[in-house]
This record gives sequence, structure tokens and C-alpha cells, in this order.
Amino acid sequence: MTPESSSLAEAARRLLRTDGCTLEVPARMGPEAERLALAISDALPSLLREPVVLSDADDPAAWTWICIRADEGLLALFGGGEPGLEACWIPEPSDLDFLWVRFTRLVNSLLEAGYPGCEGCAGPEADEPWDERARRDAFSKGS
Repeated sequence: MTPESSSLAEAARRLLRTDGCTLEVPARMGPEAERLALAISDALPSLLREPVVLSDADDPAAWTWICIRADEGLLALFGGGEPGLEACWIPEPSDLDFLWVRFTRLVNSLLEAGYPGCEGCAGPEADEPWDERARRDAFSKGS
């Protein structure tokens, strides 16, 4: 699995197992993000708070990144400046729109498989501790 694919999968898992996330997306992705939040809410009734979507609707050219936050802090960032190691980060995606499509497909596939309540449905990497430092090193090596 490429570093980008692994990081997308980890970001999807984090979104689905964290109550009350905020999805920050460029305005053009807002409607799809709202549909994704509704799908998560429908599939995971155990969540007390469904994901909230924020976008740069007032300035559609402003945001060049996608962010997933929770009460405890930043969970994932696609693009933007390098965050701390607590966040899953995909540096400088070449095509943010394509990355978003891949991400939403991953989230929906995990929901269909029953994640996070299923056993083994999130792939073998899901059972291992996430090593953000190693993933960033893989990005910098271009592997």
C-alpha cells in the first residue's frame, strides 16, 4: 500500500471511530461532505454526535486542504502545513478532488463492512499501531 493510501485509510478509520468530528472541506466538496456525514450518522447510530461539516463558502478559493478534527484535536489533514505527529497527514496532494473521492469511497466501504464493529474488515494495517513518523518518512522518500 502506498503512503497516501495508508494515510487515507487511517484517516477514514479515525473519522468513523471518533464521536463528534468536524470535517473542514473546500466549498465545492461541501455537499458531498454533508452526504457523507449523513451516511455515517445513519450507519453508526451509536455515535452521540454525527460529523459536522464546515466549508469555506464565503471564500471558495481559500481552502486548499481537507481537515478532520475532534474535541481532542486534529485527527487528519490532507494538504496544508505539517501538523504534529498526533495527526495523520498527507502532504501536498497533487489532486485534492481525486483524493476526496478516494477518501469518501474508503469511508463508505468501511461503513458497508460494518466498521468499527466488524472484525478484520479494515485491513491488516488497522490491527497494527499507527506510526505517523514512519508514514511521513515514506512520503519523503517517495515510496
